[in-house]
Amino acid sequence: MIEAILKQGNEDPLQEAMAFMAQLMKHFGTIQQALEENVQLKQRVAALESENAALTETLEQWKHNDEWSNRVTYDNVVDQIASLEDASKRDDARRMFEALLKKSQVAQFRRDIKKRVKELNEEGDTYSDAQVAEALESLVGKGQVIDAKWKWAAVYWYLRWTCNYPVDVKEFCVRIKRLELAIPDDCDCSYESIRKICTLSFMNYDPRWMDVVRVSKNDQSMFSQCREIVLKLAEELGKTGLPKE
Repeated sequence: MIEAILKQGNEDPLQEAMAFMAQLMKHFGTIQQALEENVQLKQRVAALESENAALTETLEQWKHNDEWSNRVTYDNVVDQIASLEDASKRDDARRMFEALLKKSQVAQFRRDIKKRVKELNEEGDTYSDAQVAEALESLVGKGQVIDAKWKWAAVYWYLRWTCNYPVDVKEFCVRIKRLELAIPDDCDCSYESIRKICTLSFMNYDPRWMDVVRVSKNDQSMFSQCREIVLKLAEELGKTGLPKE
């Protein structure tokens, strides 16, 4: 191709050839990047396939053991999945098993996992309402991280996972009202202000492991702002002392 350029009789064939070489190098760089990404994807797929194979083998062993008669084994696996700290991994494991379960058993499996997650959350120490109130009062108001009503959605995200606050948004707002916080009226917790934000997908992930939360492009801005508030709330709660019952 370089020879063809030289034969065209351009005034500056060398410049044409150099431009062509620059484009060629750029394409080589793109190809190299694609190859590297392909290797990473293959490694991820291999890891997932390995996990899936292990889970499938375990489930098949249950199914051949008198069709779920061994509840001890079943309950052990439910506990193992429920105890996974990474919510996304817990969901992935649950979906793997659901694909292998009969329809009549999937609903019960989901209930068992949900029940065990709730039990595990309740078994751990949590901050008292007095500690929560103390932390929140230092964060709400003009110039603070919670300077608008919608930002209570971030508080909801954190407290529902760490302090057993209600998952229902209306009940959460009622619980916050009971704290009788000394905060400006224009920054109070309002159901109408946070209900839509609380339905965003990242709210279903434990905020204590935010680094693994998968966020859509549309929710990225809201996630970033909520993340800032969560980190600050966690910091302030830590200043109140160790968690208490």
